[in-house]
Amino acid sequence: MNDILKKVFVVATVAALIAALAVGLAACNPDGKEDGDGDASVTVKYYADGAAVQAALTAGQIDYGIVGEPAATAGQGKGFSVVMDLQSEFDKATGGTSGFPMSSTFVRSELAADKTFVDAFLAVLEDNLDYISAHASEMTALLKAAGSASAYPAASVPKCNVGVYMDDALKATVADMLATLNSVSNVPDSVYYDEAAATEQGGGSGTLELYVPDGAPVLAVAKLIAEADTLTVAGYKINVNIVSATEIAGKIATRAGDIVIMPANGGANLVVKGEPYKFLCSNTKGILYMISDSAGTVTPADLKGKTVGCIGQGAVPQYAFEKILSASGLTVGK
Repeated sequence: MNDILKKVFVVATVAALIAALAVGLAACNPDGKEDGDGDASVTVKYYADGAAVQAALTAGQIDYGIVGEPAATAGQGKGFSVVMDLQSEFDKATGGTSGFPMSSTFVRSELAADKTFVDAFLAVLEDNLDYISAHASEMTALLKAAGSASAYPAASVPKCNVGVYMDDALKATVADMLATLNSVSNVPDSVYYDEAAATEQGGGSGTLELYVPDGAPVLAVAKLIAEADTLTVAGYKINVNIVSATEIAGKIATRAGDIVIMPANGGANLVVKGEPYKFLCSNTKGILYMISDSAGTVTPADLKGKTVGCIGQGAVPQYAFEKILSASGLTVGK
């Protein structure tokens, strides 16, 4: 009997030691990964704008911040350095060369049916590219007078990648954005302006209301602002209204705007849901940059276990950053 009790005691002791060892290992490695594997997650906190990201960085609440232009360049005067170009990293992550669209122009369906107007409006957007390049040093004063609260250092203007973009690659990216962010599995061609379906209707009259969120998107219509008293587009005067990013979706949802410039996925999602607008073109591409309060260069792999503050939850910044993280084997932590 004593021998039996001894054997039971030995077995129980060994079992207890194994259990204790398992608990100890779990405590040292709570995610279940083997030693050295580490936590492959990145904590992402979202903020309303670039100023809030910069404030969180200064307060030590985040390790890095993601902001757009012109905030990235303006921040250099406040002690922040650009440590990553998200446009470049996005292309590496996706194997593309055209980056990701950001602010985009949506026009009322009846305006999109008027080829006379659309051609004239697109021509103004094209002319605007030369205008902002030639007047880069004047942008802050000009746009402040029109209601912008942003600073536009001359060096930031070319970095804002203002253009008139529309091609199949852009449409494919928008479709992926909608699938990723908005659970939209199909983006019909009817969301986009159809030049073949539009007709020449001659000159119009009256005033059209254009809404644009403050920041880089305003650069896309700087010429319309500067020449508001004299410039007409196919007979129409265009009144440019600069609003906050949080207000812009409402200008389509309430149909207050004849022309609305807003994030590509947000506007397209509203059109998919039935709002009577057409996606005409994108105005800015890939203007996101990661900043830090110390100089250097950061790669996606360096973000492992870090906390990053980012603008644009549910919009293009979230989409682009998560694509970059995923391609590097990283996940978004909580």
